[in-house]
Amino acid sequence: MSWIPRTVFCLCLLSVGYVLGTLHVAGPTPLSADPTTESVQGALRDKLRDADRVMSEAMQMLQDEKRYVPAILGLNAFATSVGGVDAVADLESGQGVDPETFAGLYAGQAVPEVAEHLAHDAQGRVTYKNRVVRLYNPTHLKQLFAARVEFAPAAGAGTTTKRSTAKKAGKEKTDDAAEDKSTEEKGKSE
Repeated sequence: MSWIPRTVFCLCLLSVGYVLGTLHVAGPTPLSADPTTESVQGALRDKLRDADRVMSEAMQMLQDEKRYVPAILGLNAFATSVGGVDAVADLESGQGVDPETFAGLYAGQAVPEVAEHLAHDAQGRVTYKNRVVRLYNPTHLKQLFAARVEFAPAAGAGTTTKRSTAKKAGKEKTDDAAEDKSTEEKGKSE
């Protein structure tokens, strides 16, 4: 008869654990996406609106000159900032697309002509005409970021990041070391 109380005790303990777990008592709180964010106010909002207007005008000019062919709806700031891309041709080639087009396709923001050819494969990846949509390769992305510098304002050209400053400093050290070595070799040969 001692097995009945033991079984009841185990079932009660299991039930209490289940209830406490469901209520998230004494445990980590579950993460959830917060769709509401604080709205931007004041001067910052005005700057963002001005930037959007200017980028939209530049994007339209690129489209008029056939330098930008969009595959997504709305502003593609990356494609605009690098002087335009032909996103539809990039999709057709299967060689990759720019980062903002990539994100837009995954977010369901494709233009209707592109959207009719989009699907998802078994792994949940977006496909265009049965080919997985990929980002540009790193070499092409580096070329685009280098092209972006051409369009940077003169004041922006003088600003450097910590990383680029460190690279420059490393290069200068290497150049100095090479110069010292060549000077040493010259001295030995004389």
